[in-house]
Amino acid sequence: MCLPAFDKTQYGVKMRYLILLGITLISFIDSAFAQFQFKSFEYPGAFLTTARGINDYGVIVGAYELPFQPRHALLIKNGKYIPILPSSILGVYYSEATNINNLGDITGQMVDLDGFGHGFLVKNGELTILDVPGASETFALGINDSGLVAGYWDLLDANFNNLAIYGFTWKDGIFTDTQINFPGAAGSGLFGVNSRGDLSGVWLPDVNGSIEHGFVCPKSAPCFSYDGPVQGTVPFTDGKEINARGQVVGINVGDDGVWHSYLMTGTTFTTIDFPGSTGTGAFGINSAGQIVGKYFTSNGDTHGFLAIPIPK
Repeated sequence: MCLPAFDKTQYGVKMRYLILLGITLISFIDSAFAQFQFKSFEYPGAFLTTARGINDYGVIVGAYELPFQPRHALLIKNGKYIPILPSSILGVYYSEATNINNLGDITGQMVDLDGFGHGFLVKNGELTILDVPGASETFALGINDSGLVAGYWDLLDANFNNLAIYGFTWKDGIFTDTQINFPGAAGSGLFGVNSRGDLSGVWLPDVNGSIEHGFVCPKSAPCFSYDGPVQGTVPFTDGKEINARGQVVGINVGDDGVWHSYLMTGTTFTTIDFPGSTGTGAFGINSAGQIVGKYFTSNGDTHGFLAIPIPK
């Protein structure tokens, strides 16, 4: 895939991460600076901190990375940075928490020593590994309060080319659906699921191509595709998380290759770029419209951020 869910280039990881986009109905685009109050997150001593998910209590999950150490899943609560299960395999492998529900259940993804991805769930302090049967890799990316997990899996050939990419859902120890695909797509990945069971994600016309589109599958309405506000010659939009109000956040890339983020409310897009950054990725949104993600700096560091809506 063109842009990784987290950077694999430094580690020689043989993974295929989606971050995908869409086709569509832009009514107007607002500037984010006047609408959000931004806060930056930096784990002490880390050159990388990410914020991937936020629940309605303001608890944030993501990852941090210290020099010469693997990336590790992180919980940010009441201003404290708390590594997630550091004595488990999450402390050995490359790991990142991707979402948290209002019960405190956490989804995530990790990379084993052979460079393959696995999903995981942390519930009541216990770790469960999520691997779709027969998949080369599995990524758990979203969870709602009922415990429904959403993500995607891939099947790779001997040269690590994608043969298949499908979304999946999992609940209570069972993969409830392992072949979720946007209608007519060659492959799809799920990134978010809200309290109603609405799904958000990305679809690809070619599982090894560079074109990606965002989509939403409402629980009680047909799926629809969309493209973000940044238009390039090669469309690239992803749909990350969807909240209880149906708002979607994601990442949009144009011909300049720079990450830009957006908030989609109905048919209206609001651009989200962290002030002074060289690229911004929005990954999570809660019911209050608080958005989390990561941004890049000119010195190559990565920091997490929280964007709080300013009442009009």
